[in-house]
Formats: sequence, C-alpha cells, structure tokens
Amino acid sequence: MNIQRITRLIVVLTFFAGNLLTAFCRNKSQEFILRSPDKKLEVKIGMISNPAASLSYSVKYNGKQAITASTLGINREDQQFTLDLNFVSNSPVKLIDENYSLKSGKRLGIHYLANEQVFTFKNSRKALVEIIFRAFNDGVAFRYRFPEKSTDQYKITDEATTFSVAPGGKAWIHPYDWNSRLKPSYEQYCEKEIVIGSASPNPKGWAYPMLFNTSGLWMMITEAVLDGTYCGTHIQVDSEGKYKVVFAEKEELILPDDPEPVSVLPWATPWRVIVIGENLAQIVETNIVQNLNEPCALTDISWIKPGRSSWSWWSDGGSPKSFEKQIKYAGFSGEMGWEYMLIDAGWPDMSGGKVEDVISYAAKKGVGVWLWYHSGAGAPKDPQTVRNVMSNPIERKNEFAKLQRWGVKGVKVDFFDTDKQGVVKLYEEILTDAAEHHIMVNFHGASLPRGLERTYPNLMATEAIKGAEGFGQQDRCDKAAAFNTTVPFTRNVVGSMDYTPVTFSNKIRQGVEAYRKTTMAHQLALAVVFESGVQNFADKAESYRSLPEKPLNFMKTVPTVWDETRFVAGYPGDYVILARRSGNKWYLGGINGKAESRSITFQLPFIQSVALLDLIGDGADINSFGYESVVKDKRNNFTVRMMGNGGFAAIINN
Repeated sequence: MNIQRITRLIVVLTFFAGNLLTAFCRNKSQEFILRSPDKKLEVKIGMISNPAASLSYSVKYNGKQAITASTLGINREDQQFTLDLNFVSNSPVKLIDENYSLKSGKRLGIHYLANEQVFTFKNSRKALVEIIFRAFNDGVAFRYRFPEKSTDQYKITDEATTFSVAPGGKAWIHPYDWNSRLKPSYEQYCEKEIVIGSASPNPKGWAYPMLFNTSGLWMMITEAVLDGTYCGTHIQVDSEGKYKVVFAEKEELILPDDPEPVSVLPWATPWRVIVIGENLAQIVETNIVQNLNEPCALTDISWIKPGRSSWSWWSDGGSPKSFEKQIKYAGFSGEMGWEYMLIDAGWPDMSGGKVEDVISYAAKKGVGVWLWYHSGAGAPKDPQTVRNVMSNPIERKNEFAKLQRWGVKGVKVDFFDTDKQGVVKLYEEILTDAAEHHIMVNFHGASLPRGLERTYPNLMATEAIKGAEGFGQQDRCDKAAAFNTTVPFTRNVVGSMDYTPVTFSNKIRQGVEAYRKTTMAHQLALAVVFESGVQNFADKAESYRSLPEKPLNFMKTVPTVWDETRFVAGYPGDYVILARRSGNKWYLGGINGKAESRSITFQLPFIQSVALLDLIGDGADINSFGYESVVKDKRNNFTVRMMGNGGFAAIINN
C-alpha cells in the first residue's frame, strides 16, 4: 500500500513539475539572431508569452535600427498561428551562394550570398508553421510555410505580419489604386517625403514598393514570388503606425471570388522583403526580388531577345486598325535598327490589309511584331474583340500556336485589374503557354512585378506605372519631371517597367493637346534612366526622324540589355543619374526633377579611364538640344548643368 501511494505521489509530482516547466518555458522570452554573410545585417526573431506566446522580429543594419519589434503570424480558417505558440526547432544556418543569369534587367549575370534559417512552431492544436528567414548583405526576407501534407483546400484568413519602420524619417509610397473601375493597376503618383506611419490618402491603403529613409539608412519594403498560390497583397497602417500586410480587396469586381488565398498543403506564402543599405545605390542596384524567385523553368531560352520597339498607338489611337499605317511603322523600325514594332488594341479590325501581311512585311525588314490582347479578366464592358482568348486555356494555347505560325514575337496582355488569386494564377499560365510557342510577354493593367522574370525569362516588362500613356492630360505633363525622378528609386527598382518613354511630341487626346514640360534632353535620357526588357518608344515616327544627328544616332544605338547598372547620384523626386553598361560601352542618363536649372557634380569611379564626357544635353529652350564636352577635374568630379525639368545623355567607350 505504501509503495502504491508513493508511486501515485511520484506521478502527481511529475505531472505538476512538467506543467510548471512548460509554463516557465512559455513565459520565458526566447530570441534567435540571424546575420547576413557580411555580418552587417542582423535580424532578431523573438518569442514572448504575455499572456499567450506570440512572435516578433526586428532588424538592424550596421548597428542602426531599421525595423523595430514587428508582428509575425498567420491564421488559417481551420487553425490560428498568431498566439499560444510553442517553439519546436530551428534549422542550422545554411549559406546560399548562387549564380544565375537573366535575359534582361539591371544586369545579366547575378551572384549573391544569403544565410537561411528555418524556425518551426506549433500551436495549441499541434499544427505546425515554419517561418523561413533569409539574410542577404543588402536586406532580409521571410515567408511562412505550412509543412504538413494534405490534398484538402485550406484558406488563409489573415496575415498578422507588420513592418514597424524606425520612426523619425521620411517615406515615399504609392497609394493602392482605387478608381471608378475598382481596379488596382499600380498607376498612382508617389506620396513623397511623408512622415513614417502616415495613413494613405486612399482608404484601401498603400502599395508596394515602399521606400524609407530613417536611422541613417535607406530601406525598401516589397514582396517577391507571386506564383498563383496566393493573392497579391498591399499595406494598411494600423493604430500603432505599423505597416500591416493585407489581402486584395473584396470589392475588386473583376472576380466574385473572396480575396483570401486558398491552397493544398504544403503551402508557402510570398516572401516579405526588406532591402536595406546606407546609401541609395544599395536600393537602386538590388536584385533581391529576383534572387528569391525560382530558377528558370524553361529549357530553351535562346529565342528570347529583348529589344526596342516602335508604337503607333500613343500618337494615333486608331492606327492599329490601319494596314497602311502599320506598314509604315514596320519600315520605320527597320530604318531605326529597332528589333520590334507593337500593334496595339484594334488590330483584329484592321482595314486595307491583313495583320499577317504586316507581320510578313516587317520580317523582311528585320522587325518582329508584338500584338495586343485583353487578358479576359477586365471589366465586362470592355468592348474588345479578342477579349476572352487569354483567359481560356484551350483558346489561349490555340492562339499562341497561330501566332507562332504567323511569326509573332510577343504579346502585350492588358487589363488584369485585380490582385485576387484567381487572376494572379493567369500570369504564370500565360507565360507558360507563351513560352511553348516562343512568344515573349509584356503585362499591362497588371500587378507590380514580384520577380517572375527569373523563372519565366520570356516576361520582358510589366506596366504597373503611370507612364507616358497618361500625357494626354495637362496635369500629368506638369508632374512628369518630379515623377520621372522618383520611379528609379521606387517602381523600377523591383522589375522592368513599360513606361513607353522618350516622347518629344505633345500628346493629343480627344481633341485636346497637352503640352510637354520636360526638355528634349530629359526625354532622351529616359532611354537609359528607365529599364525595360522591351522598350516601347512611344512617339510618332516623324518626331524621331526629325531629331538632330546626335540624338537620332543615340536613339538608333541605345540598347535595352544591360550587363551592369550603377547608381551615380540623385535623390527621389529631385534628380537622378544612372549609368548602364552594354558590352564595353557605358550609357549615362541624367534627369532633373525640379523646375529650376541646376549644376550637378558627380563621380564615375567604376569607369577608370574616362576623362571627358561628350553630352547631349539641354539647348537654349525646352524644344532644343545642346552639346557639351565636360572635363573631369583634379578631384575626379564631373559637373553638368541641366535646365529646369532638363536632362542629359552620353555614351562612354571604356
């Protein structure tokens, strides 16, 4: 009897001791630190129980606080992973040392290092969630993953993820689009130098990418990898001034679907990305978004050829319906040495001849043809005759097969109009089917790029920008210079951008002429300042033909494929100078975002032999060019003068 009582007492004491130990462990804070390969970046992952266990993270760079304690967590319809969590394990730190190539972008060859660590937690019902962190030398990224296996469909109802940006600095952010069509197309002007933690003027919140200057650091927040298993997300500011991840809006009427993503298990979310550096070069030159995407999924990419294109629609909206006008532009592209021409909306109703004959004629001139298509996901009232082809799998495959027979080189697919998961899937489906028939792709009316061009290098460009198409309104012309000097630090950082640049003419829209406020040299410089795998030069043929000899030759020779990109100087919304290398030639582009003239001094330390810059710059007025030779001084400085809203361009043989 005594032995039985002692045994029961031991069991009871063991039970209470185990509970006390569990309670102690759950109430004790736990911290893990992951550092970048160069040790400059430090991300701290914390687990605090007060009163129920929750997760947070913070980030420092070179000892400076970039992100203060911010929330981690995610909830499914069947399980929650935000509170009452238990630590299970953390993997050994894995060094990722990778080289890969792109077909277009800031640079073709990329090498990067990152340290990765996986942290596993379980909730009170024993369900698992992993949080995967990668610390790069120029930023940090993390994502959630449900490792368990199931063929059932699961729905994520909420991400608790926040970004608590260190206060006291400034932010440059685009409001999430929300217009009469209830569609996000990432075509808003940036709110510049606003207080960190400010609410968006749009009640739907902010869009990626978000740029910050705080604690002596520059920082960009965005997301990477949108592969159809998740919706696109954007940002709301919470009551504490933190930036919280939110899903696509239910009111986005293109689809009746719920905005919450669904999938089977295992299931990984997109990466949440924070680019960090002590100067703007580390922001402008980063490739983190591409690094996080999957390697190329195509076995043969020899047919993918970035290039320059003429585009008749900007100056003459009805021209795609005219066989005669498209024949003229085919000849013009050949004359300029440009690789392509784009025939926009309306080409199925072409009169005076067939589009197939334009394609054949263009091929004889050494010019490939791109054709416009509706995604099939846009507003129901869009009156397009090729409206549903791209959203129907069978029709889409048949259409691409036909285009390959015709000799078409690319398609511009327009009007996606939502970040909901159902349409997000369409991007990859189009790219996959297009690649099977050696067709390149340009997405318009589309979501912000998240690096898909690494996996599908036939993706040449995405719009997601208020580009030259909008210059039919005077207020947009008035804002162009400041806007143009902002997007190299925001939108164009994350991916190729079809702005349709270099427009010297005034645009006429519905009989009303809007007047260009940027100089001729400013416009010329955009061919270098703005990066796109397919650069659709938007002005009419007559405008380019009438250029003086030097600017005309510049337009004939400027490439779209860059071996290297370097940030030279600038500040968002003020001015920017970029250098891009193609082979042994450097192309230099600079633009002024202010209405007053100014002199800018800069250095080119990466071009050792250059002592003289022969510039195509501003002339006597907004409508003329000037030509200047700028000599390097004893301190290796170059000083260039730009008119108000002006610019310059140069070619340097190295």
